[in-house]
Amino acid sequence: MHGARQNPSPPLGVPERRSCPRRRVQPAAHVKVGASRGLVSNISEGGLSIIAAAPEIEQQISMVVFPLPVSEEPVEIKGQVAWLSESGREAGIRFIDLPERTRASIHEWISSESSAGTFQQQGRVSRSQIRASYQSYNIRELHFDRVLNRSLKSWAEWQRQIQDHTLYGDLEWIAHRFQHEKENIRLFILEKGNEIVGVVPFVLNREQPVCELGQYALAKIPMRTLCLQGYTLNIPREEAAYDRLFGEILQSDVDALYIENAKTSSFLWDYLRSSSLIRQEFHFYTTKGPLPHCLIRLDGTFESYMKRFSAKTRKNRLRELKTLRELGPVTLMRVSRQSEIDAFLESAYYIAQRTWQFKRFGWGLASRDQGVVRNELRFLAEHGWLRSYVLKCDAVSCSFILGHQYGSSFHAETVGVDDAWRTYSVGTIILLLVLENLFKDNPPEFYDFGTPIKFHENFATESYPEARVWLFRRRAYPLLASSVYRACNAVSINAGALLNRFGLKLKLKKMLWKRG
Repeated sequence: MHGARQNPSPPLGVPERRSCPRRRVQPAAHVKVGASRGLVSNISEGGLSIIAAAPEIEQQISMVVFPLPVSEEPVEIKGQVAWLSESGREAGIRFIDLPERTRASIHEWISSESSAGTFQQQGRVSRSQIRASYQSYNIRELHFDRVLNRSLKSWAEWQRQIQDHTLYGDLEWIAHRFQHEKENIRLFILEKGNEIVGVVPFVLNREQPVCELGQYALAKIPMRTLCLQGYTLNIPREEAAYDRLFGEILQSDVDALYIENAKTSSFLWDYLRSSSLIRQEFHFYTTKGPLPHCLIRLDGTFESYMKRFSAKTRKNRLRELKTLRELGPVTLMRVSRQSEIDAFLESAYYIAQRTWQFKRFGWGLASRDQGVVRNELRFLAEHGWLRSYVLKCDAVSCSFILGHQYGSSFHAETVGVDDAWRTYSVGTIILLLVLENLFKDNPPEFYDFGTPIKFHENFATESYPEARVWLFRRRAYPLLASSVYRACNAVSINAGALLNRFGLKLKLKKMLWKRG
């Protein structure tokens, strides 16, 4: 995004002085603003707010294209950027010369939701009720190395019944993944009466703020950080329950909390943005603002999924596979059993050491101890969760996906492409072959891409905005450290935007890559 920031959006919980009522869009709809793409977060008859996929929104008047549930076709409206957030990824778009028919459609949509909103407002409990409910909860903080295995198994089974629960929050997986640092695992057990109603796992010192310049890490800021494991808090969606949890965390000697996957449509996000306890005790910060978390819904067939692409795109995909096959037989190796793990790791590490991410930054699978990874894969296989793949051409390994199928999702945890094979589009080819395999054999509900990158948006069928959240304690050292961290991020974002504006960003990247 270019130019100075204008009129930053008001924080949640503060009444907006708008002439038109604004409605939050759930689920978030895709929007195109000029050449940029993003997600609509809320809308009114006067404009909309968006979460951009990249900081490239034009300041001048652009054409805005987005869907309305009351319209059969996407609407196209002239718009102008009214404000940009500090992160450069959130923006307000003011409509210009809005056609009366489109205005009526937006008004109809917002009006249709007003009665439901009024009901929700009337259904809210009073502060005295919240205090009474707060007192009805009891919470215990347990150190993982003192937890009985019998209790652990029963809690893990209870957790797996909860919506949005992932492998990363599974207690048995956490016990295995961090078996050599169990003293750093913290479990917060929430009880109501004699019944356990929540188990929330954190790990101490697994994440620290890193000052970065683009993709380069300059320095880590030492802090005692509790990192939430998983995508959600497995406790009742009540303010009193959340207050009880965070109130207990405040009794711990930690500097900050880190939440990697906070859905902006979740109760957790609303609580973090509106809670008086959070405002008083923590400084809330997101590094890049909300980004789209991309998913592929695996319903229907692989053929029906491919039909969502244009005929030209489908033809290009077939041509890429044909070109690769001209070099030799193309095979996809699926790994789900313990007996297949050693052969998979031999191929995966061979590829991982040749990825550009590892050669330039030391990232990826090749940076991890192979014995530790083998032990983790064996654990996944024992529980029936392991599902990984290697793509080979003429018996040479060229790309891999290390993943697992847990609950309703297949999650691609780590992917790798041999840099020498990138021109043959082996990253795209393995994704499509894996999707074809998933559709045919015990398909989960979703293919979860995990960490968002631009590549994922081309294949996703849906997405939701999420953010990486830091909560810094309002103490001298955490606030000082957070100031340094925020300043480093601001310099990095502004420098990147300036280089991009003058067409120097790509040239600088290429120069640094050659030196690396």
